[in-house]
Amino acid sequence: MMPLRWISILYGKVNADFALTSGVHTANDVLKSIMAGAKVAMMASNLLHNGGQVIPSMLTELETRMKEREYVSIKQMQGSMSQKSVKEPAAFERANYMKVLGSYRELL
Repeated sequence: MMPLRWISILYGKVNADFALTSGVHTANDVLKSIMAGAKVAMMASNLLHNGGQVIPSMLTELETRMKEREYVSIKQMQGSMSQKSVKEPAAFERANYMKVLGSYRELL
C-alpha cells in the first residue's frame, strides 16, 4: 500500500502528523499504520459499513496485539517500523523503486 509506505518513509523527516486515510479495515491495519508513523488511522468506511458496534472488538484486538508485541502505549508503538527506526533504512527506498518499476511494466 503506497500511502503506508510513504508514511513510513516520511515519519521523523517531516515535522507533521500523518493520517492513513485508506485501507484501514481491521485492528491489524490500525497497528500497521501506527507502527509506520501515522498518528491517526481513519476507519470511516468500516464504520459506515458495519456500524459503531465494531469499535469495542477492534479496541480489544488492538490491546491484545499490542501486549503480544510488548508495547505499553500507542506513543511507544508510533513509528517503530518507520524507515528511521529499522536496521536497513535503504530497504524502504529499494522497495518503492521496485514497486514503481512493476507498475511501469503493467502499462506496457
